[in-house]
Amino acid sequence: MAKTEQRPRTQPEINEYRRRLLMEATIDMLAKKGVAGATVRAITAAAGTSHGLIGHYYANKDELLVAALQHLFGRIVDDTAKAIEAAGDDMVARLYAWPRAMFSTSVFTPTNRAAFLALWHEIRFNPAVRDANRELYRGYRERAEKRFARAAAQLGRDIDASRATLGLVALIDGLWLDLSLEVGAVDRKGAIQICHDFIDERLKA
Repeated sequence: MAKTEQRPRTQPEINEYRRRLLMEATIDMLAKKGVAGATVRAITAAAGTSHGLIGHYYANKDELLVAALQHLFGRIVDDTAKAIEAAGDDMVARLYAWPRAMFSTSVFTPTNRAAFLALWHEIRFNPAVRDANRELYRGYRERAEKRFARAAAQLGRDIDASRATLGLVALIDGLWLDLSLEVGAVDRKGAIQICHDFIDERLKA
C-alpha cells in the first residue's frame, strides 16, 4: 500500500500547508496567465481553497506577488544547493555544478521559466516586487561570489571574484531569457557549456 502524506494537524502546520498551496497555485497561474490573469479567483480555484483564504494570509496582491517570488526563488536556490552539495568537497567542481543545476530539468522547468518571466515583467512597474527581487539577488550573488572565490583559492588563482560573479550571473540570466523566449540560439546543453567556458576563462586569470 502506498504511503499517504500525513495531513497537517496543528494550527502552525495547517497555516504552512495552506500557504504552500496558495504559493504553488499562484506560481502556476503566473506561469499560465501572467500577473493580470493570476486573479484571486483563479488562484483559489487552482488551490482548491475558499476565496477569502488569500485575504487571511496576504493583505493585498502586491504582498502575494512578493511571497510568490520569494517562494519560487527559494525553491530554485534549494534545488541548486542540493546539486552543488552533491558535487562533493572540491570547490572547482562545485562551481561548475552551479550552471548545470540552473539549467537542469528539475530547475529549468516550463513553470519556473514562465513564472519568472511574468515576475520579471512585474518588476518594472511594481516597487514591492522590485525591492524583494533586489534583496533576493543580493543573497544569490553573495553565495555565488563565495563559490568563485573558493574555487580560485583552491587553484591558487588571484581573481576578482565579485566581477566574475556578476558576469556569470548575467550570463545565466541572459541564457535563461533566451531559452524561455525560445529564441532558438542555444539549447540547455549549449547554455551550460557557455557558462563553463566563462568559468574557465575567469579561473585562468
